[in-house]
Amino acid sequence: MINVTSDTILPVVCWESCSLCPTSTCGAITGVNMSDVIHDRAWFNWDDMNSSTCDVDQIRFRYREVGTNAWSTKTMGAPVGNSALCLNTSKRVINLTTSTQYEYDFKIWYQDGTVVSWHSGGTFTTADPCLNATNVTASPNSGTQTDFCWDAPAAPWSFVRLKYRVDTGGAWANIGGMGVMSPLLCKTKNGLTPSQTYRAIWRTFCNPTGGPYRSPVWDGPITWTQPSGVRVEGGTTITNLDVYPNPSRDIFNVRFTSEDVQDLDVRIINVIGEVVYTEDLNEIVGEYTKQVNLSTYTKGVYFLEITTDNGVINKKIVLC
Repeated sequence: MINVTSDTILPVVCWESCSLCPTSTCGAITGVNMSDVIHDRAWFNWDDMNSSTCDVDQIRFRYREVGTNAWSTKTMGAPVGNSALCLNTSKRVINLTTSTQYEYDFKIWYQDGTVVSWHSGGTFTTADPCLNATNVTASPNSGTQTDFCWDAPAAPWSFVRLKYRVDTGGAWANIGGMGVMSPLLCKTKNGLTPSQTYRAIWRTFCNPTGGPYRSPVWDGPITWTQPSGVRVEGGTTITNLDVYPNPSRDIFNVRFTSEDVQDLDVRIINVIGEVVYTEDLNEIVGEYTKQVNLSTYTKGVYFLEITTDNGVINKKIVLC
């Protein structure tokens, strides 16, 4: 309680009618920017224009190639007056033309009836096309190994992805994992099957994380045939090679004799070169025997491969 006397000085307080008070205005879209602009697509981004006093009803933007007449449009929150908040703050557009400058602007409707006509205009330019590698070659080094080489694309690139399969059919598999990174122009593929004919296709990506910034299509195929298994000059140092029973439903017995002290790599691979069994033998001499259980693998043709310092010996086995 304030005791007021004739000597009391009260602070001055000004009261104004609401008609003179500042009011909140539902205005133009702010924060417009472009992101992830590549050769054929781009993202439009903007601020959330909803607030405690303004509810967005609809947002529309239009875009076109600079110098042309026809607009393309994207609309969020249609139709006007649907009584639902428009919360969008980004939108992707696709099917753009490479190496082209575009112009755009925005229009916004609020639920209180405010309409801000075309505004917040700007421009952006799409990226150059992602060109594919050319002159891809497959050059066998041995019955199980081939070098793949190519000419670099005539524009900046990130990696080349190569795939191969048996020429007559089957599933595709990658050469070099998900891609061979720039500036490398060759990749060696091991684990191929002697005397087998393969085909390969390739595609270039211009973003190191992959995604849609890539050459338009897979190019190829190229085909090649692996040479037959190599034998050591003047006779083999592996003798008495036998695999039994063959065919087998599950277990194969592998037996051979190493005539000299040597390091060997024993593998079993399927028809697309995937290794299903491997064993490294160091300084082995004399008779070798091993039981290999393939009961958990798909029925079909496999290859026993014994690699020495001088070459490779192969034998077909059948899991039935």
